[in-house]
Amino acid sequence: MIAVLATRLAAQALSRRAGSVAEACRRLFGIQAQDMRQARWAIAVRSEGATLDTVARAFASREIVRAWCMRGTLHVVPAEDLGWLVGLLGKRNLARVAGRLRTLGIGDDDVARSRKVVEKALRDETMPRDEVFARLAKAGQSVTEQRGVHLLYCLTQAGVLCEAGEELALAEGGIAKPRVLAGDEALAELAKRYVEGHGSASPEDLAFWTGLGKREAKRALEIAAPAEVTPAEAPRALLLPGWDEYLLGYADRSPCLEPAHFERLVPGGNGVFLPMLVLDGHIRGTWRRRVEGEHVAVTVSPFTRLGAAHREAIEGAARDFGAFLGKTSRVSIA
Repeated sequence: MIAVLATRLAAQALSRRAGSVAEACRRLFGIQAQDMRQARWAIAVRSEGATLDTVARAFASREIVRAWCMRGTLHVVPAEDLGWLVGLLGKRNLARVAGRLRTLGIGDDDVARSRKVVEKALRDETMPRDEVFARLAKAGQSVTEQRGVHLLYCLTQAGVLCEAGEELALAEGGIAKPRVLAGDEALAELAKRYVEGHGSASPEDLAFWTGLGKREAKRALEIAAPAEVTPAEAPRALLLPGWDEYLLGYADRSPCLEPAHFERLVPGGNGVFLPMLVLDGHIRGTWRRRVEGEHVAVTVSPFTRLGAAHREAIEGAARDFGAFLGKTSRVSIA
């Protein structure tokens, strides 16, 4: 169990940070990102000296993008990998929501018309979702009851759209040196990059993370034959965001989280994962932040009593989070 955690921490750039935001995203390959506030910290905690500004610049320069990729969930991925990735997973992702598309009355003609509107609107600029929705509505495409979001989803799976941070952008044209992979080459690359960025994992883990079938995931690992990740000593304390890859990157979460603590991490089982306190590789609590002028107050709620060494390590992790925000930090234990 300890070896598994040490390998995962190293692979995920949590015990050996990446040199830049782009390098961290390339290391993990995909960072879950339905909540951008949490996703920015998920990237920064894995990047040496990263701040809100450096993360924003990586999006603005189109080194990294956000898109519906693995299992149809929003992830931040390296921009150069987006094209072949949605080429590999797009049909699977669309099949996953086919019933919902029918309910919303979205057919091929609607997607084609929406594509023309979006390509014209974003030809020379990026644009917030609301403004794109307004253009679609003006063109006769209803965007209510999540219809607009699902139209964007379809266009992403077609390789048309991505998000440069908070704004929509065309996937083609703004990405330097996009990679071209297909078939088994793409499948092997997906498995290889998953293991490199997540460490010790099974075919079931890969199937869960990607949305591949279990047989296909097993085959992908066989043809990829990814190299083992060298483990490293676990950091004494980490303050990770909600929905972090350290937990959500695997089907089997028991190595880092005791099942008895799951309810405290996801209160009421509502699917909202709280920010995680990680001690020596194990998720041992939750935390929250409150910005107060030039300070950020970090309140930690551990699942068990803390010793002096862990308290000191938490202070250090909070200082890192404060530096990310450009603020000093204050820690309290709930």
